[in-house]
Amino acid sequence: MAAPHHTSDLIGGRYRLEGMIASGGMADVWRATDLTLGRIVAVKMLREDIADDVVTKERFRREAQALARLTHPHIVPVYDCIDEHDQVALVMRLIEGKSLRGLLDDNGTPRQPGQLSAHLTLHIGRAIASALAKAHDENILHRDIKPANILVMKEGEVLLTDFGIAKPLVASVEDHTDLTKPDIMMGTAKYLSPEQVQGRLLDGRADIYSLGLVLYECLAGKAPFKGENEQQTAIQRLQRDPTPLGGIRSDVPSNLITVIHKMLMRKPEHRYSTCHEVVRALDEVSQQNYDALTPVDGLNPSMAPATPRSRSSLNDPLMPQRQRRPLELVQEEEDDTPVRTTKTKDNTPRGIAHTDTALPRSQRTSTKRNYVPIALLLIAALTMTVMLWRGLQDTNSQIGAPVINEVAVGPVSVVGMRSYDPNGDDRQENEAMIPFLTDNNPATTWTTVCYGNQYFGSKGGVGVVVQLSGVGLGTLAANFATAPWNAEVYVSTGDTLPTSIDGWGLPVAQAASQQTGIGTFDVKSPARNVLLYMREAGRSTSCSNSNPYKGALSSLDFTSAK
Repeated sequence: MAAPHHTSDLIGGRYRLEGMIASGGMADVWRATDLTLGRIVAVKMLREDIADDVVTKERFRREAQALARLTHPHIVPVYDCIDEHDQVALVMRLIEGKSLRGLLDDNGTPRQPGQLSAHLTLHIGRAIASALAKAHDENILHRDIKPANILVMKEGEVLLTDFGIAKPLVASVEDHTDLTKPDIMMGTAKYLSPEQVQGRLLDGRADIYSLGLVLYECLAGKAPFKGENEQQTAIQRLQRDPTPLGGIRSDVPSNLITVIHKMLMRKPEHRYSTCHEVVRALDEVSQQNYDALTPVDGLNPSMAPATPRSRSSLNDPLMPQRQRRPLELVQEEEDDTPVRTTKTKDNTPRGIAHTDTALPRSQRTSTKRNYVPIALLLIAALTMTVMLWRGLQDTNSQIGAPVINEVAVGPVSVVGMRSYDPNGDDRQENEAMIPFLTDNNPATTWTTVCYGNQYFGSKGGVGVVVQLSGVGLGTLAANFATAPWNAEVYVSTGDTLPTSIDGWGLPVAQAASQQTGIGTFDVKSPARNVLLYMREAGRSTSCSNSNPYKGALSSLDFTSAK
């Protein structure tokens, strides 16, 4: 059995232990002095109670081998690896900061979870995505991305650590063992990808999903999935999607929400293919919403968000929109921030400066004459835009495929309803009971069948489609007869309904309650079909003890916006 460690012990003949910093499930971390180089380091060693476990020791060695190959600004560097006298230790850079877990916990209370600003979340996400891109390029899958394994320095530096359960993306002949029992899910339940829960073959997209969960928690203040135990927590991501972030944080740019929700798609093929793509997507969000010179305060997670360049990205956080840069003749400062001289990447003329009093008279006169060619350029640009719009309209009329921007939105009425069960044999459920939703009788209800759990078994959800007379906006009202309930609203503008829930895109609204009653959903995106999709259902006395859960609606109605 390995001997216990004490202050002043000498490790590897050169590292003197000064005191324990932290203790985890597998290892202890000590502050130590490198007597050869005279610097302070961190020494990570297996806990004495598990140091003799062969599998644990091998995992620890693999972490050392993985980290030794990774040199990256956002990965904690390893200086040395000690393996002598039944003692395995990693010598690493000593981090003078705290974990993202600590940052979130310090910024919250039991009643109000800790939340980070969108700017800081973006900063952390970009750093970890780039670190994972490097790891994946080196054939290393992390498998344990969580706030506790992300370190944030006082200066805002962000580092990824703990590759203890990392494994090769593509195993070699020499490394064909996973050191994982078939019935064990490796990782932390709250941050597992669906494919990890299912025990499927993993690739880099598993780490992308886990990072998406971390970024979601940074903004929402809590992880999207939380069950009564770790098993329930893990299974929930197989049954439903996270609550849309736009309904939780109205101050977060919609393009950042879009990126995070794409990272959290249940099917790996619907996520970003690589972490390099994630980095590029986050870089684009930063360029569109934040000034490059705005500092990111790593010490203060509750800081006010950096001033966005355009508030257009906040129009509809529940339904992320494609970002468009506004066409501006004159760009003016909204506050007293000094005008910066940094050049933008866009070389297109941005217009005339809003003041010319500091210029010599001759230059001011010349500047004023520049209005004419700029005006001509703008007229030409507008003309081209109109021509392009007409061309798209003509194309649309030829192929019959609706273009969202071309659809006329106006007053609409309900023309029909139908049940929707994308995982059922006939994609319907209790269709004969649909008329009960429109009979104005609260005593009659449309119900699902009875299920063994509140998340509709392995289906993930069942719902009702409201068919409208045209494309419109409005409010969907549903009277839920069982509780608790959790429902999302999706929209489509086509004549044919998507065959899968993924085909509907992102939800436009979401609501939940622990009690029966009416839930309302604002539909602010053009819709010809509105899907109320129940993700969670309550107990029903009409069901059996083995299958006690049922979703039930007394009424469903859509009120068109004026």
